[in-house]
Amino acid sequence: MTPAPLQPPALAGDSPKAGPAQPGAITLAQLIERARRRDPRAGQADAQLQHAQAKREEIGFAWFPVIETTLAAAGPTPEARLNANPTSLLDVTPGTAHGWGELGIALRAQATAVIPLYSFGKWSAGKSAAQHGVGFAEAMLERARDQSTYDITRAFWGYQTAHAGTQSVDGVRKRLADAQKTAQGLLADGSDQITKNDSLKLDYLKEELEAQYAATVKNEHLAMNGMRALVGAEPAEVLQVEQRVLPPPPEVPDRDKMVQLALEKRPESRAATEGVAARQALVDLERARLYPDLGLVGGATYTYTSNASNPNTPFAYNPYNERTAYVALALRGTLDFPQKFARLKQSEADLSEAQALARGAEQLIRLEVDQALGDLQEAHIRFERYSKQAAIGKQLAVKAGVAFEGGLGEARELLEDTLLYARADGERLKSLFDAQIAWAALAKAVGGL
Repeated sequence: MTPAPLQPPALAGDSPKAGPAQPGAITLAQLIERARRRDPRAGQADAQLQHAQAKREEIGFAWFPVIETTLAAAGPTPEARLNANPTSLLDVTPGTAHGWGELGIALRAQATAVIPLYSFGKWSAGKSAAQHGVGFAEAMLERARDQSTYDITRAFWGYQTAHAGTQSVDGVRKRLADAQKTAQGLLADGSDQITKNDSLKLDYLKEELEAQYAATVKNEHLAMNGMRALVGAEPAEVLQVEQRVLPPPPEVPDRDKMVQLALEKRPESRAATEGVAARQALVDLERARLYPDLGLVGGATYTYTSNASNPNTPFAYNPYNERTAYVALALRGTLDFPQKFARLKQSEADLSEAQALARGAEQLIRLEVDQALGDLQEAHIRFERYSKQAAIGKQLAVKAGVAFEGGLGEARELLEDTLLYARADGERLKSLFDAQIAWAALAKAVGGL
């Protein structure tokens, strides 16, 4: 039984908590659609598909007659005339016998047509190989587009994570600024609640937060530039991406269903199957090339020379004035059997390679599904743990801040609790990002959303 298609997790924009959509902002779905069309890797795969389709069309016209034509005009030509009432073919004019004589021109038209009748399996094998080649190219195009989907999803959620990180750091910076102001006031009053070393530790924490802020700003800009590259944005184009709240990690789906879905839908699986079929067809083609081709051959020739006679006798060869036509049933082939058997062995080796790659592709698909499921499970657990840590750290930081400002707490406790909260909240955001990336990787592993 075919499992139900894998559905994406609920996005923050679908929840009232995410707030209203920004007018004119581009959504993740729009980014994905644009990246699948404009990613250079997808463009390259699409060009390869067009090449494979053209090759299939070329082989489909193999039965079309091959017609070769020659049209020529020559001159000046020497005189080739018989005397009036000649007694033999040697009774020629003086100009014909001793020199060029009266000069003239020659016109020649020649056509040869070969119509294939039977190829001993060459045409059917070649057509099958070309058809499977198109299937392989279609699967590789879908693979390139799935990779574009994964990359743009990663860049999108990286942008959202970095943006949320800057907001989180901003909140800690404000609380730390208030604590520094309080510390400066206590030091000025000579209070024994805080020492100079405690004040320096607060300054140390501020520098640490500023370094983290610079890293998150860099990641935000890098994610934006990555999205612009993937969607093919022009340099002057303003790409306004909507702001999303990172949704909670989705539940981990059943592993067996995901593996079955991947083996059925994954582009790499289809590409491997098509590759093996194409190689098998090429083996059949090399075997068929051991036999000749049967065809119908026809031709016609017309030659006219203005200064040459045309005696009415079938026993004289007259290249100056020729009118012939013929039709024949012919066998055409070559006797290079050692080379043909060597090429057959090469095609059989290529078939074995394609079969090995197909087995490897199946193993790799299973491994990627397991990797994505493991990453999703890990992100789910980390989110639960770090959410609890962040909640505890926030309570500790708030209590330490209130106690410090009220003259009942120490700066050391404020410093430690603030660091605990900042670390836990950063890891919480990272687990949310990792969950979205793991889900995108799972969607890619099973053949698309």
